[in-house]
Amino acid sequence: MKLVKVTFLFLFLLCFSSCENNKKNLLENNILDSLYTISIKKDYSYRKRLELSKKIIREEKVNDSVRYLILNNLSFLYNKLGYVDSAIFCTKKMFYLDFLNKKEGLKGKIFYKLGYYNYRKNLKDSSYYYYISSKNEFLKINDSINIANRYRNIAIIESDFGDYTNSDISAVNGLKYLNGKQDKSIISLYNCLAINSKKQQLYNQAIYNYKKTLSYSLTENQKNTIQNNISNVYKEQKDYSKSISTLENLLKDTITNLKTKARIIDNLAHIKWLQNSNKKVLKDLLLAKSIRINENDTNGLIASYGHLSEYFFKKDKSKSLFYANKMYVISKQEKSPQDQIEAIDKIVALQTSQKSIKYYKESIRLRDSLKEAETKRQYKFAKIKYNYEEEEKQKLKFKTLATENKLIAEQENNQKKNVLIIGILLTSGLLFLIYRRKQQHKKQILQENYNTETRIARRLHDELGNGIYNAIIKVQNPKFENEEIINDLDKIYLKTRAISHENDAIETGIDFENYFKDLVSSYNSVTCKIILKDLSSLDLNNLNKDKQIVIYRVFNELFVNMKKHSKASLVVLSCKKKNKSLEIIYVDNGVGFKENTIVFKNGLKNMETRIKTINGTINFENKPDKGLKVSIHFKK
Repeated sequence: MKLVKVTFLFLFLLCFSSCENNKKNLLENNILDSLYTISIKKDYSYRKRLELSKKIIREEKVNDSVRYLILNNLSFLYNKLGYVDSAIFCTKKMFYLDFLNKKEGLKGKIFYKLGYYNYRKNLKDSSYYYYISSKNEFLKINDSINIANRYRNIAIIESDFGDYTNSDISAVNGLKYLNGKQDKSIISLYNCLAINSKKQQLYNQAIYNYKKTLSYSLTENQKNTIQNNISNVYKEQKDYSKSISTLENLLKDTITNLKTKARIIDNLAHIKWLQNSNKKVLKDLLLAKSIRINENDTNGLIASYGHLSEYFFKKDKSKSLFYANKMYVISKQEKSPQDQIEAIDKIVALQTSQKSIKYYKESIRLRDSLKEAETKRQYKFAKIKYNYEEEEKQKLKFKTLATENKLIAEQENNQKKNVLIIGILLTSGLLFLIYRRKQQHKKQILQENYNTETRIARRLHDELGNGIYNAIIKVQNPKFENEEIINDLDKIYLKTRAISHENDAIETGIDFENYFKDLVSSYNSVTCKIILKDLSSLDLNNLNKDKQIVIYRVFNELFVNMKKHSKASLVVLSCKKKNKSLEIIYVDNGVGFKENTIVFKNGLKNMETRIKTINGTINFENKPDKGLKVSIHFKK
């Protein structure tokens, strides 16, 4: 009983302790939630919100998703308070959160923030790298709006570095991805295209792009700025009338932004003076200057002092010098080397040579430093681009390699599984093919034998049967002369020999020339003399087997036709070698073909077909009652 009581007491204390811990955790979570809510509330100052966010981030129990939100808030607050380095530091810490890989698009947002903060620090090369990284992350999830906005950021930086061609490409890509959405981004992209055109002195294209922005929703200040930019392009074209008209139309409306109003008044007065230096514009130039002094518009004052110095240059040298010095002092305060150089150029034109020396030196120093800075800037930008491209190539290479290795592994596994089946199939297929080839070869031989036998039988019947029968009749009939019977028997003999020659195996090789001479001799007779000229020049023994067979068959056919039809008493075979070509010309004094027409029957067609198989040519020249000429050409 005592043991039961002790056990019950232990369980009660454990349950009480667990409840107390849960209450404590719940209380802590509620406090953190309250602090986070206050840290993002706009009613509180940036510093107050920053302190609360720093307090939350120190808590170890904060999970990754909340930690991401707090780091994001910290980077935003540091940036607003001007601590850009701290904003970058907090943003980079986000990359160490496991939560990052669980949600699409977060890496793209972090890269964008780094690009933005680096741009604020005027580290445009680093900014460019992060903007491209952000764009590539959003490309993975096909987030068209964010892709377009990154192209916009990239285009602006490329324009800043003077890479106008690539800037135009990036801007156009941005417009494609926006597809008519987000007026603010579209306006920015067309404005970038207009600036690029103006920098390249493509003024009409610049005006076109500026005017494209006017078809979208713009604030009053944006409209005035763009119209002012259009006016400046007209000024560059020296089309002062259009430039003046554009600015005068702006001044007809109420302009609430005094800095913009001063810029328009100053530009209008300056352009009127450029058009006609006698125009009374001093009042407007001084009005713009006074507005800018009141508004503490130092950049605007640089322009005002520059315009006033130009206005007084021919009218009052001392006043022109006074305003040139003013321009120099403010541009030096604002650390604007380009404006300092412009101011120095004005001062030098108004000072004596002795007094101008120090300004000359300062001008040379500024120009050299600007040139050096620009060279370094361009080099750094080019290096960033190159390094990024190389990095992307390496990533792609490793990705491709990993994919290839995976595929190779899968292929090896599949090969191991299927090797036995494939082996059996290949062996079976090979045995079947060998068996089938043997059977086909047997059939082919049998068919060839059958075809040969049939052809010989047909020729024996058609060509010899009737001849033999007629010869027997004539022998039995005493009316026929012995000479006639002998001629018939001679014809039968020639046909028999022709059939025999056509089907005999032809002896090829090194003794072919003698074999060919035997063929010629067999047709040489008392009634028909065959003359061979220069046969040895053809070197027949060294021809390949196919050509030797073709020559033998063709001339056998030719001699058979000669005996049958030509009634020739003389045949000449002339042989000649020309470079790598061989020529054999057959000429007889027979009757030739009737009516000067060569009829290509089986014999002649066979000759032509055979000569073509060795890439040769055969030509027949017929002269009725005077004989036949056959020219054969082929390569050795």
